[in-house]
Amino acid sequence: MLKAVIMAGGKGTRLRPLTFTRPKPMIPLVNRPIIQHTVERLKSMGFKDIVMTLNYRSDNVKEHFQDGSSMGVNINYSVEESPQGTGGSVLKAKKCIKETFLVLSGDVISNVNFKDVLKFHKDKGAVATLVLTPVEDPSHFGIAVLDEDSRITNYLEKPSADEVFSNIANTGIYIFEPEIFNFFDEKKGEIDFSNEIFPRLIEEDAGIYGYVFDGYWNDVGRPETYLKATYDILNRKIHQKIYKKRAKQSIGKIGNIWMGKNIHIGRKVRIEGPVVIGNNSFLDDGSKLSHGTVIGDGVYIGKNSTIQGSVILSDSVVKKNSFLSGCIIDTHCTINEHTIIEKGVVTGSRVEIGKNSVVKSSRHIKNQTNIVSDSVVDADI
Repeated sequence: MLKAVIMAGGKGTRLRPLTFTRPKPMIPLVNRPIIQHTVERLKSMGFKDIVMTLNYRSDNVKEHFQDGSSMGVNINYSVEESPQGTGGSVLKAKKCIKETFLVLSGDVISNVNFKDVLKFHKDKGAVATLVLTPVEDPSHFGIAVLDEDSRITNYLEKPSADEVFSNIANTGIYIFEPEIFNFFDEKKGEIDFSNEIFPRLIEEDAGIYGYVFDGYWNDVGRPETYLKATYDILNRKIHQKIYKKRAKQSIGKIGNIWMGKNIHIGRKVRIEGPVVIGNNSFLDDGSKLSHGTVIGDGVYIGKNSTIQGSVILSDSVVKKNSFLSGCIIDTHCTINEHTIIEKGVVTGSRVEIGKNSVVKSSRHIKNQTNIVSDSVVDADI
């Protein structure tokens, strides 16, 4: 089976402050790093020889996966001292590549069948095959035009509104032949697939094809797409691993409730699934979790607090009578009593929000920020 190269070196600036303490592929998604979902899918389809290209906070990834044996795969690492671009990161891993290889981003969640793409690639005799998918808003992606034989005839990265000529977007999943490296300028510092390599392949009619995929795909690059991926996994729009244990339905507990180990559930707690509750978490009396909520390991939810469609990462505390909706709370945070956190809020780690406070929608709060009691936060911090 061919080698898979996972690009996992980006800084994830659009997901700050979550990426101040970890690389974007290591952000927990339903209590597993985003990139772990990718590795698990590769393994399930027989792709067990993996190279990860790393740069920003590379040690976080290496410490988590090590050689991959704990997951039944073999992982090697190619670490860039400085960012080399998407193409440059793969070029640096060239010494590990001798035959046809798969490339994908470490922050993409998809159910594309890699074996089907490989067959398409071989049938076309392609040098490069891009997995493409229809999108509503092409401005965040590269877009392509195909001829009747699925050959890519035009490509543009992140077009402005007046430049859009297609809604068929690049998913960041590719299959290449080793000949792809013939189109690289190895003397150049940063090399980008979308801005340099793909246009050159088109110009030289070198065999670049598009495999149009109409299944599930999510580029988890912004808080809203991160929450969407969370909700889609919980609602089983895409099947990813979740805790095996499910709570039995009973009074106050309805829907799918996936649970880790050693969880305390107090009196009159109401849980409306789909919900995930991590290991060693504590739900105090009268608290309520509603659909779309993910609770990390070691989280405390205080008396009569309500969590709606939010992600609360490990070792955070939400004290009594607080209300959180559609937000992302990073690790080791403290939300004091009688606090309201509105939709779209993202906090960094070790943030403390004083009691009787309100954090208005879509605000971002950086790591280790302390907000005094009785505050109204209506700007990014």
